[in-house]
Formats: sequence, structure tokens, C-alpha cells
Amino acid sequence: MKRAILFSIMLLNAAFAFGKKDWNGKVVDSKGEPVPYANVAVLSKADSSVVCGAVTGEDGIYNIVTKESDGILMVMMLGYKTLYLTPADGAVITLSEDTEMLEGAVASAVMPKTKLTGEGLQTSVRGSVLENVGDANDVLAKTPGLVKSQNGIEVIGKGAPLVYINGHKVTDPSELERLQSNEIQSVEVIANPGAQYAATVKSVVRIRTIKRQGEGFGFNLNTSDAQSLRWAEGNNARGALNVNYRTGGVDIFGGVNYSHSTYRQDSYAETTTFGESFLLENKGDILGMGFTNHMHGNAGVNWQMADNHFIGGKVEWGRTLRHDDHTEIATDVFENGIQTDKLTTFTRDTIGVFNPYSIGSNIYYNGLIGDKLGVDVNLDYYGTAASNLSTSQEKSPMTHDRSITADSDNDARLYAVKAIFSYPLWIGQLQAGTEESFTRRSERYAIKGIEIPTSASKVIEDNYAGFASYGLMLPKVGMINAGIRYEYVRYRYDDEVSPQDSIARNYGRWFPTVSYAGAFGDVQLMLNYSTKTRRPDFDNLTSAIRYNNRYAWQSGNAQLQPELTHDFSLTAVWKYITLVADYTRTDDAIMTWSAPYGNEGVILVQPRNIDSPYRTLAVYLNLTPTIGIWTMNYTVGLQPQWLTITVPDPREASGKRETSFNGKPIFAAELLNTFTVKGGWQFEAGVYAISKGYTTNAYLNNMPVNITAAIQKTLLSDGSLILRLEGDDLAGLGGNDIKTDFGNNRIDQANYFDTQRIKLSLRYNFNTAKSKYRGTSAGADTRSRMK
Repeated sequence: MKRAILFSIMLLNAAFAFGKKDWNGKVVDSKGEPVPYANVAVLSKADSSVVCGAVTGEDGIYNIVTKESDGILMVMMLGYKTLYLTPADGAVITLSEDTEMLEGAVASAVMPKTKLTGEGLQTSVRGSVLENVGDANDVLAKTPGLVKSQNGIEVIGKGAPLVYINGHKVTDPSELERLQSNEIQSVEVIANPGAQYAATVKSVVRIRTIKRQGEGFGFNLNTSDAQSLRWAEGNNARGALNVNYRTGGVDIFGGVNYSHSTYRQDSYAETTTFGESFLLENKGDILGMGFTNHMHGNAGVNWQMADNHFIGGKVEWGRTLRHDDHTEIATDVFENGIQTDKLTTFTRDTIGVFNPYSIGSNIYYNGLIGDKLGVDVNLDYYGTAASNLSTSQEKSPMTHDRSITADSDNDARLYAVKAIFSYPLWIGQLQAGTEESFTRRSERYAIKGIEIPTSASKVIEDNYAGFASYGLMLPKVGMINAGIRYEYVRYRYDDEVSPQDSIARNYGRWFPTVSYAGAFGDVQLMLNYSTKTRRPDFDNLTSAIRYNNRYAWQSGNAQLQPELTHDFSLTAVWKYITLVADYTRTDDAIMTWSAPYGNEGVILVQPRNIDSPYRTLAVYLNLTPTIGIWTMNYTVGLQPQWLTITVPDPREASGKRETSFNGKPIFAAELLNTFTVKGGWQFEAGVYAISKGYTTNAYLNNMPVNITAAIQKTLLSDGSLILRLEGDDLAGLGGNDIKTDFGNNRIDQANYFDTQRIKLSLRYNFNTAKSKYRGTSAGADTRSRMK
């Protein structure tokens, strides 16, 4: 019977192959740039039914094999007008933008246009005011859907995204500093990534660069210096040199960059601990400052062996040359209102027995096998090692002095492989693949001068994943994508000091994703649902206790479980207006928690899973109109949340109570203004402010405001030299005041950061070209947890 079925399938395949026709071509936009992921279908002339179809690749090329010799070719892409034409082999098809969707400003030629792609929001950079704003970080900070916070670039409501440039994952943040804005074609923000991305990836940013012509030698040089306006030693200096040589189908590249960075934080903190018969209060100032010097290098090669066949590899390394942190904590201790201690702690953290380093490598193949089967395979290795020495001197006129020394080291290794296969099916694209990562991490921590036990542990985590998705464009309906991903994780924590505390567990879960995008008149609409997870960072999966001072300790938590998030989002685009609403529910959310430890007034801070569901809603509106030389990028939004937790409280008869982090949503506004004038001049002014309100298990008790400004001049006839002067946090209002309530412990802390700075940068490009590197990296999410 099986042979009969197999023979029948062979006959069907042979019948289809007999008299088949090959239609090849390329889809481009009005500027001649490839249009990826466009739907190309052959319709029957008899009844206009779909015979077969394909989806264009990153290069805009499609290939259709059909027995229909005289059908109608239909080309569709959201944001462009649908075309119907007679098929022709080797045709170059030019799509024109649907101006009804994209127009709406007085000077739309310089306005960054935003449209839906079926996966996210794509903003054009080339030909807009974003083309000369500086480097890639400057572009991302001004892209709809993204904001620049104290932690870097974030997708609104989703945190820091994974960033890809031409398909390869950005692993070195300085790569965004080296990429100039005039090299960028577009930026796509994906708030709900599909099944091909790990379930821990909550957002993705894809940058496409402009395709440059020409071969030979090229280089770019970037240097900058940011000086603090309030601290003479606060200086961030960076320099990078990248070289590239192209000949035929071979692209050889390399680069090196050096950075000197500083930070300073001034804080005032009050910690209150409640007991059955006592009240313990710690009040005092905290001063922290640090200096770090780092070197990073990379080298690689890409080889286009034949049409639609690419292979390549790269290595990258990093080394910390200097790490020197200083912390001073002055604490007044009161028990039941009576002062019992006056403690000053001086701590210095430096490099230990060896300089911390990282090394990574990637080998990839990307190509088309036969006429239709796309293959993308990546093999990755990434390793890190660090050693730290911490010395503390405690001075107290009321109790006693003491010296404490702690040393630690850790080592982590990641091996990963990822394979993605794509195949045109009917009028859509079928994608399937697998991803595996294997992580090994060891850690040792020893302390002298206090009775905290030495710790040594190993973590083994193996992650196996398989995924599949299908996307298609239906005429007059829209684009529909659905995917499913299954991840199975084997986790083991070995406590080498206390083997009885070792943990081993295995868990597997399905992660579905569904999206719809369509156009209703001149309104574009997208709906998404996805299930995501967050696994603890590896440095949180430890029982080692870190000593801060006599009354504040810190630890990891080897018992942490992954959290699970259900995400629903809606995006609407009308002319220059974008509206986004995103609702999430997270179970077993991982949050930082503080609680008394022992009976000596010590507070232990560590991560833990929250028993109650954590729900958030983020709604924001973005407007990008242009009036003459003035382009606005205004974003306003709010984020309410719902979180109620049962906490221990000895003041209550039951010994516990409920604490609520609800009712006060955070409002945010970002107002960016760009003025472009003749002669290569550009002027910028902006303000970013957020209101008081709840965020996770804390309350923001002030309104941080960041005022920015920039002046930029483009020089030389080809615009290859750019000078830029910019200021950040010019009013010095970027600090925050955080209040928390953990039941039997409460912390209030006001923080001021050294972010008030003036930065001067110079960038020069010579014969630079779009990178041909097509490696996409495997195990990207696991690598991001290896801090």
C-alpha cells in the first residue's frame, strides 16, 4: 500500500513537471531598491483563481515554476499598489507606493514614511530628515515605536530589542555607533516576533542598509568625546576604524574600536524594616563612580560562490583593559528611633587575576537550492570569562571597624546551531527550522572578613527548539501569518559546596504566534498575538551572597522559574499618524525583591517569581508631520498596570497583607524637532518626560525630564565627513526617585545620574559599501543572558 501511495505521488510530480514553465524576476521600488517579502502569484486567465505563487527574497528576486503558460502575474505588498501584468521571464517589476496611505504632510519628501509590512512598522530613512542625524543609535532614537531611555534603545512597552543589520545580529553595541545614518535604507520595528525567533525574544529591530556600488578598498573612521558638565572626570571617549576590501564575489572586512567610559551616581536611600517588636531604619547617602576601558575587534569574510549561494564566517573578540569602581555608603542606623550605629563603607571593585574577555565566532551558509528551497544555516560559538576583586573598609565610631575582601570569577561557553528552510507554497511562504543551544557556566565566590560561606556552582542548560510558520497575502483581505514554536529545556544547577541544594529540571512548552495586516482605505491595520517567555540571566541562577555593606547583601536565586507572557497588540497607521496598543499578561514574573535576612538587621536583595499575574497596557500615539524645514516626531502615551501581591507583614494580626501597584499609570511624552537647512546644516531640539506612576513592583515618585539639542554639519561634496555637536540632559533633570513596598521591608531611594553631557563626534567614510555578510547567528537569546 505504501509503495502504491509513493508511486502515485511520483506520477503526480511527474505530471506537474511535464510542460512546466519557469518565471523568474525581481521586484524593486521606485528608487530601484529590492522589495523583500512581496507576494507574487500567477492567476488563471479563465477565472482569476490562484494557480501558484512565491515570495521575494531579501534581494527582491522571485522564482515561480508552473504549467500555466499564459496566466496573469499579480504582485502585492502592503504599502504599495497591487500590479497585474503579463508574466515575462527575467522581468524587473517596479512597485509604486500607495500615496493615499503615505502622504499627508506639506513637505512629504523629507518626512520619514512609516508603513506596515505584515510583521511590524517599517520607517524609511533614505531621503528623509533621518538620513543625516548621526549614527544608527541616533536613527533608532527617532524612529516611531522606539524610545531612548537611560538603559539604551527600547521598543515601547517591550524593553530592549534584538537588533539585526542586513540579517546578521548585532552583538557589539559599538556596531550601531559605527553605522552611519546615511548608510541606512530603512528600519523595521517588530513588536511581536514570529516563530523563527526564540520564545524569549519580545521585540526585534531590523535595519537595512543602502546597497553601494563599486569594489576595492574602503574604510570608515568614527571618533567621539562626551564630557560631563558637572564632573571633571566624567568623560566618554570612543574611536573605531573599520576596513573593507571587495573584489568579485569576495568581501573581506575587519575592524577595531576602543572605548573609555565613566559613570557616576549620587543617591539618598532610606530602608525601613518591620519586626514584631522592633522598627529598624537605615538612612544615608550613596556615591558610586566607575571607569572602564574596553577594546573590541572583528574580522570576517563573505564569499558569493555562485548566484544565490553565499558562505562566510567571522570572529570577534573583546577585552576589558580597565575596570575600577568606587562606592561610598554612609549609613545611620536606628532601632525603635534610637541610633545604634553610624557606618561608612568604602568599596573598590577592580579586575581580579585576569582581564575579562569574550570571544565569538559565526559560520553560515545562505542560499537557494533548486528553484524554490531557501536555506539559512548558522553555527555559533561564544565564550566569556571574568575575574573580579572587591575590597571594603568599614568605619564605625559606635560599633567596630573591619576589612572585607571578596574575589570571584566566572566562565561561560555557548554552542549553538540554527537552520531555517523556506519554500513557496500556493500564494504564500512556508518556513520551518530548528535551533539548538548548549550552555555551560561555572562560578566561584569567596569572601574573607565576615561569615558568609564560599560558593561554587555550575549551570548546564540545553535548549532544543523546532518551529514552523506560514504567511500569505490574500487579495482584498490582507496579509496573514501564523506560526508555532516548541522549546524543550534541560536545566541543571550543581552546587559544589552544598550538593544537597543542587537542582535539575526539564520543561517544554508550545509558543504560538498569529498576525494579520491589511489596508482599509488609507488606513493600515495590524493585529498580533504571541506567547513569550523570559528565562533568568545566568548570573541570577546562583546562591552566592554578595556583600554590599553590613546591612545590605545581594544574592541570586537558583530556584527561579521562567516567566510566561501572553501578548496582544494592535497597530494602525494613517498618513503620518501611528497608533499602537499592547496588552500583556505575565505569569511567574521575575522581579527584584528585598526581605530581612537573619536577626542582625541585614536586608537581602534577590530576584524572585511573583505569584500574582502581572498585567500591563501600553498605548501610544506617534505623529511625524513636516512643515517646510521643520520635521516633528512626537510620541505621547500611557502605561497602566495591574499587580497585587500578598506580602509578609508582622504588623498585621495575620502576619501578611496585600500590597497594590495599581491605579497610577505612567504618562510619557517625547517631542523631537529637526530643522534641515541648506549647506548641509541640521539643527535638533527635543524633550522626553515621564510622569509619576507604578512600574513593575516600584513607584516612580518624580518626573524625570531629558532635554536634548544638536547641531550637525555635513562636509565634502559626497557628504562623507560629518561633524556633530550634541547635548544630553541639558537641564540636569534625568534622575529618578523610586519607592518600594515589600511588606516587612520598604525602600525609598532618590538617584541622580551623571548624564548631563556635551558630545562632539566626527565621522568619515571612504568607499564604504553595504556589508555582504549574511550570518544571522544562532542562540542569540541565550547569548544575551551571558552577561
